[in-house]
Amino acid sequence: MLGGTEFVGRAVTEDALARGWDVTVFNRGRHEPPKGVASLQGDRTAEGGLKTLEDGEWDAVVDTWSGAPSAVRDAARLLGGRVGHYVYISSRSVYRFPTPFGLGEEADVVDGSPDEGDVDYAAAKRGGELAALDVFGDRALFVRAGLILGPYENIGRLPWWLTRIARGGRRARFERPL
Repeated sequence: MLGGTEFVGRAVTEDALARGWDVTVFNRGRHEPPKGVASLQGDRTAEGGLKTLEDGEWDAVVDTWSGAPSAVRDAARLLGGRVGHYVYISSRSVYRFPTPFGLGEEADVVDGSPDEGDVDYAAAKRGGELAALDVFGDRALFVRAGLILGPYENIGRLPWWLTRIARGGRRARFERPL
């Protein structure tokens, strides 16, 4: 698990542990990883930050990265020959707006590049997909989720929506969640 100590990564890690799977988390060390995991520390945005991932083999990697696609590219390239499958938690945001009714996987997506630095969220997620695809081909899986809420959510969406529901009434045309 690239990450594994917060939000989606933590939920995936805990679910994998509950299934009895062996889990390794790679994280920056800002938060304590769940008990029962092997923990590797590093910062994928820093020079040499992937060093602790240079050895080892894994059946699958789950990557939730939402920043610069080049960080996904670098991790995927490093792990390519030693990982069976690469699961990238992407976003429904990669689909061009407006999205058609009955949207399917074949719908048009935004432009992105695995070589980009910081770009907008949709382009970053698309670039991350392309980075995983370039290395893993049909061994890459993209989870193009809509809004994700749940345990360990640390972005502020869940409190916003709960407060908005409690307030009731009609939604203002230009009111937007975080």
